[in-house]
Amino acid sequence: MTTRIPVEPGHRGLLAPDQPAVTDQIRLALPRLSPSMLLVARRVLDDPEGVASLSAAQLAAEVGVSQPTVTRFCQAVGLSSYQALLLHIAQESGRAQEPRWISAGYEEIGPEDDLEHVIQVMTSVDVDAMQFAARSLDRAALEEAAAVVASARSVDVYGAGASAVISNELELRMLGIGIQIRAWTAMHSALSSAALRRPGDAAIAISASGRTREVYDALSEAKSRGAATIAVTGDANSPLARVADIHLTAIGREMPYRTASFAARHAQLLVLDVLYTRVAQRDPQRSAETLAATAHIPSTHALRANHRAENEAPR
Repeated sequence: MTTRIPVEPGHRGLLAPDQPAVTDQIRLALPRLSPSMLLVARRVLDDPEGVASLSAAQLAAEVGVSQPTVTRFCQAVGLSSYQALLLHIAQESGRAQEPRWISAGYEEIGPEDDLEHVIQVMTSVDVDAMQFAARSLDRAALEEAAAVVASARSVDVYGAGASAVISNELELRMLGIGIQIRAWTAMHSALSSAALRRPGDAAIAISASGRTREVYDALSEAKSRGAATIAVTGDANSPLARVADIHLTAIGREMPYRTASFAARHAQLLVLDVLYTRVAQRDPQRSAETLAATAHIPSTHALRANHRAENEAPR
């Protein structure tokens, strides 16, 4: 059965931040669940309405785990008991009758699938990733992060592997509105810069898993020097999220040919785009002046339509 995600009227397609869907809570918890608790999680996500008709003992027997495992699963996803899980499922099931619900179920992609199938599945996955990131985003944490970045003397950004690309993107955007920022993707250099941070500086670490050692080490070093620290990860209980002063959630769905780091990219970009916009709003004069001062640069590097013809003209 397709899992359904509620979109409440009056929130421009997003859930209110104080009303997270229990299925969203479960997805956020997936990276840290034990193998036995993952069996429970998959069963709930596959058919929440079916689970609602089961007792804890029946669910445990159906997936082949002990009843205490079901209880530990509920606690791991932020619920007090199995009864609380059933209550949340019932509430979501009631809202499912309202309009404007979005399907979060997709088919997988296999080697034999045609291009049209790939396009449709990837579009659904990426749109859902951004919707999910928006629902999961802690608004208060994002406002705090924007205030930190807007007022920082200088900002470091740390990212390795696939997250290095996102780090460079954030640097490019923030420079455009006058933020003194540098993306560090070579980790020895990142540690060197982190060691030079001081109170009044800020450091942002980006990691889909929140467990990349080099990124963790750089952010920890910057924090030890007095910098305000921000982590953008897919797991609020990861080491990187725990060491940071502020955590912003960005999670993607893994599938064949696509690891977690790549799956999270659209969610990361959305979160950082919102952060960038809020930073710009905090000092609109600085943002406007910086954009105006650099507006001429793209045009000076653009080729004219007849550039090739001029270069190939006889001399």
